[in-house]
Amino acid sequence: MYLTELYLENTGPISTCHVKPPFAVNGHPLPIVVVGPNGSGKSILLSYIADALITFTKQRLNADFSHWDDLRDLYFRTGSERAIRSSEPFSLGLLRFNTHVGDLYYCDKVGTLNWATFASKLASLFDPVEAWQRGWRQEGSYKSLSFDSDVYRAEAERRGFPANEIVKVEMGTGTHAFFPATRREDPDWLDLRGLEISLNTSSSGSDGQRDKPLVVRTCAAENISWILDVLLDSSLTPNQFQQHQKILEGDITPGGLSRSEMEDLGKRVAFQQARQNVESILQTILQDDTAKLRLNFRDVAPTRLAIELSNGQVIPNLQALSEGQSQLLHLFATIIRYGESDNLDRSNKLSEITGLVVIDEIDVHLHAKLQHDVVPQLIKLFPKVQFIVSSHSPLFLLGMEETFGADGLAILELPTGNRINSERFTEFREAFEYYRFEERVEQRFADGTKPLVLTEGPLDTRYIKTALTLLGEEELLDALEIEFVGIEDNKGTRFGGDKGLNNFRNIYEANPSLFHPPILLLYDCDTKKLEEQVGRLWVRAIPTNDDNIKVKKGIENLFPESLFQDSFYREISLDDGGTNKHLDKNKLCDWICDERKNPDDFAKFVDVVKILKEFVAQSPTSV
Repeated sequence: MYLTELYLENTGPISTCHVKPPFAVNGHPLPIVVVGPNGSGKSILLSYIADALITFTKQRLNADFSHWDDLRDLYFRTGSERAIRSSEPFSLGLLRFNTHVGDLYYCDKVGTLNWATFASKLASLFDPVEAWQRGWRQEGSYKSLSFDSDVYRAEAERRGFPANEIVKVEMGTGTHAFFPATRREDPDWLDLRGLEISLNTSSSGSDGQRDKPLVVRTCAAENISWILDVLLDSSLTPNQFQQHQKILEGDITPGGLSRSEMEDLGKRVAFQQARQNVESILQTILQDDTAKLRLNFRDVAPTRLAIELSNGQVIPNLQALSEGQSQLLHLFATIIRYGESDNLDRSNKLSEITGLVVIDEIDVHLHAKLQHDVVPQLIKLFPKVQFIVSSHSPLFLLGMEETFGADGLAILELPTGNRINSERFTEFREAFEYYRFEERVEQRFADGTKPLVLTEGPLDTRYIKTALTLLGEEELLDALEIEFVGIEDNKGTRFGGDKGLNNFRNIYEANPSLFHPPILLLYDCDTKKLEEQVGRLWVRAIPTNDDNIKVKKGIENLFPESLFQDSFYREISLDDGGTNKHLDKNKLCDWICDERKNPDDFAKFVDVVKILKEFVAQSPTSV
């Protein structure tokens, strides 16, 4: 079941908001991120969706629609006039959901609204209008659910049960859940006995649905038990393991096993994928590609589940995860657990789980890397689940756009509900990229043992290494680590140039104890950088080659002019209609380093060699 249309009027800060959630060409729902400042109505919008889901949940408990209005204690949103926008006579929420049979319609009205006068306005928005008219009350609070009668009755006739039972079946399959902003998971260090208030291990919210609580505030206890079941279901006895290996190697045919043995072995092997799916969520959260679950012995408290990391360290139990990590694990584990409730095979194929998941403030408790890098990847694991979430985090929005593409999600800005893109948040991307640059600097360079030379660009590094090889300075090359200071990946090169070296110096001077080897910052000639030495940090600039007046900037200045042939230049169009010649530096570098390999081309690099020898000679480790 998916939300296909939402209309809100005069509710909280929202005057009017009309949203039609987008879907991909293949029918899969696009993720929706609701943004806006505090007080713009994000939680209010999500509450209508949650209330509709809870109203549908009643069908699992009470198949007779005629009694639904007497079950007010099961509503998530109360019909209070305090919810009406100031000075307005009513508030209204209309939602349309699509099921595999037809459409479901939800209506929530508070205050006074005459149907006869409102129907003409509604007709320009919705079709059919009559779906919301059934049982309309002009005065007071009114909440209703209706469906495409003819379509549902035809399907019910085919299935042989009452039409309203179809809603019951729909809510019993797939994942439908609301994770409020107040969700939490208790850490292992928390002594619940010391609290004056009772902290429930789970919350069924106000939906009365005990097997799949729709409002999920905390779910660790249920998920830990379920994950343990997944591990047990996927475990093979020593005999079954040998049988499976022989089948894979072709040494045994299925005919060598009884039917029951074959069925049991097949199911357990299939459920190993379910275990891998849970572990893939853990691996994404922990940013550890080989993290895996393992069983503690039964005398280990508080649970038998532990996590083994790629470096051999062990997280003793799931409760030892951080609050943010724990929330993400249990949120997405709940999606799998709910999705497989009517068919265990769905835990083997996350791409087949369907449903509607609403998450208020998805970024709460999460570090910037989890917001930007991890949550979008977790959402992507469930392409048939419709995610409608709110967020205050520009980094989460940028991460979603990087993961799904600009057209692969919808960002709705409240209170209007207008669709926007993430361009206005680009300054946050730059700040976050710099933060990640700082992290990578420490990871790449902090623990080296050889003297380290950092250059402005990746081609500088390549040229210097080639020069040392061709000039017979292999011993000097072996004594050094020569690296580009910035980042080079499928997005291109970033944080390089003289600015990149300056940024590195700032990081170094703020935390000099993090970096063990001596470090040389080698600037290009055009920076005119003065020689400096502060402790183990050296600053030098490549000398200028005055004989090359064709290329005066960059390390390319060291080469003879004759190498810069016309074939290495391409014309680029300018904004004023003219053209300009642009040197293809990568093509030139490939030719000089991989094809020519001529020591004479690198004659002017002797000055660079001199700088490197001086640097190594005065370092603790010398040639």
